[in-house]
Amino acid sequence: KKWQAGLEDWDQDRDRIKKFRDAVDICIFTPGSNAGIPLTVLKSFAAPAPEIQQDSEFLRERIAGAASGLLTLLGMDADPLTSREHILLCNIFETKWRDGHDLDLPELIRCIQSPPLEKIGVFDLESFFPASERMKLAMSLNNLLASPAFAGWLEGQALDIGHLLYTAQGKPRLSIISIAHLSDSERMFFVTILLNELVSWMR
Repeated sequence: KKWQAGLEDWDQDRDRIKKFRDAVDICIFTPGSNAGIPLTVLKSFAAPAPEIQQDSEFLRERIAGAASGLLTLLGMDADPLTSREHILLCNIFETKWRDGHDLDLPELIRCIQSPPLEKIGVFDLESFFPASERMKLAMSLNNLLASPAFAGWLEGQALDIGHLLYTAQGKPRLSIISIAHLSDSERMFFVTILLNELVSWMR
């Protein structure tokens, strides 16, 4: 009674609340967990649409965001201008995406071991980032992929902004994305990818 009276004091009577619930689909998404509706962002390494790729400034931002988010998830504080790991990942993303190829973690690990490029800047690949050092980065990603704690990130619906706003039938959707259960690095990774997807959707 106290709850109902409180809502009615705010002009939210039972009929108005029912009208809202009937008109809107409400979902709680939990990336990395099945406590709510699982949501995976790893499919967001797919190549951007051609119209996005034509905007070179935004494409660079998206590439840098993907690389930064992934390295943050690995616990690496990588400077975009000085980190070999960040620069290598950015070059891999750009090369594969411009060719229209999607990336997932297994493919990214293979690309780190055998990058689809011979030079980075004016240096040949081996001088810039020797194979033995690249293997350490590949192993870190592989350990992440093989970890049971990471399995939740591989499950669930793909992150799609349109899907967060409307159902397949066109009904408006109120999407709540809970990240309270994630570590700081996982939150940074997820929010980076989410914002990249949001900007892509707006553009």
